[in-house]
Amino acid sequence: MDADALRSLRLHAHLLAAPAAAPTDVARRLVAVQAQDFAAGRWALGIRTTGDLTVDEVDRVFTDGHLVRAWTQRGTLHIVEPATAAMILAVTGERQLRAYGIDAAVLDRGERVFRSALEDEGSLTRTVFVEALQREGIAGSVPAGSRILTALSLRGVVALGPVVPREQGVTREQYLVPLPPAAPTGDDPAVDLLLAYLRGHGPASSADFAWWAGLPAGASRAVAERAADRVERTDDGLLMLPSSGQATTDAGTIALPAFDEYVLSYADRSLAMGAGDRTTIGPTANGMVRPVIVRRGVAVGTWSLSLAAGSSGIPTATLFEGESDAGVTAALTRVRCFFGGA
Repeated sequence: MDADALRSLRLHAHLLAAPAAAPTDVARRLVAVQAQDFAAGRWALGIRTTGDLTVDEVDRVFTDGHLVRAWTQRGTLHIVEPATAAMILAVTGERQLRAYGIDAAVLDRGERVFRSALEDEGSLTRTVFVEALQREGIAGSVPAGSRILTALSLRGVVALGPVVPREQGVTREQYLVPLPPAAPTGDDPAVDLLLAYLRGHGPASSADFAWWAGLPAGASRAVAERAADRVERTDDGLLMLPSSGQATTDAGTIALPAFDEYVLSYADRSLAMGAGDRTTIGPTANGMVRPVIVRRGVAVGTWSLSLAAGSSGIPTATLFEGESDAGVTAALTRVRCFFGGA
């Protein structure tokens, strides 16, 4: 498959060429939207939704309980529908929990403190929960308490839900909420997760799925083999769902957030890089993946926006050498309007 055809199919899979009707539709299609940076994660939903959506409208979806942020894979926060967290963790949770190395008895005590504190307080922030863990002698420090919180999310106990109000600027904090009990899984949860990944990211390789899900390469190849009768392979070995078809709509020029799934969620990211590289886009040495401007699925530059109180609220772009600024102003205006700029 040539690069242009692959970009076109991925742009459609990612809802960048044909946006969805609502943020929940985006989360359902992509399964998990990278959101370690909460503002970036919300814009990832916004850019994939029709109409002139604002960050306040996205926040209401969290307030209403339709979306949460949880540590689902790679030890990183993702935006998911509440029930989807358990589906992902059925494949990824045990491996991640082993990496944290926290005794099960400690997590049992931490879960009891969470549920008791939530009942007592009504609404519970991360800070208040970590303080409760320290008072009960379960965590000896704030970092230790934060690790227990993450491990409880990997256990399928807790997630980040409604946003905490803030008088000025865009809020970055959320209240803690319990995740719903895990529903029964299918015969092969890993195959189900691969199919879900391909629906929102394909065509992609088993190595791409391994990176996205945080699985060993061999395990991912085995999953792809078990799914052989439910996927198609391109002439160069990429996996795709049989219903993917041909995509022709041009996505135009769009400003993607930091850590966007279109750029980040593949082991081989060269397709979207354009003239960018790890220095200009990332992942950099500290793991950062910068916001990028893409045109027809190829990065033509980077952009930035400060959401700190008192900042101008005006995003600025830095284009790669020789790239045109066609469509860039309109793309950044969408960003500015989403975050409440004039």
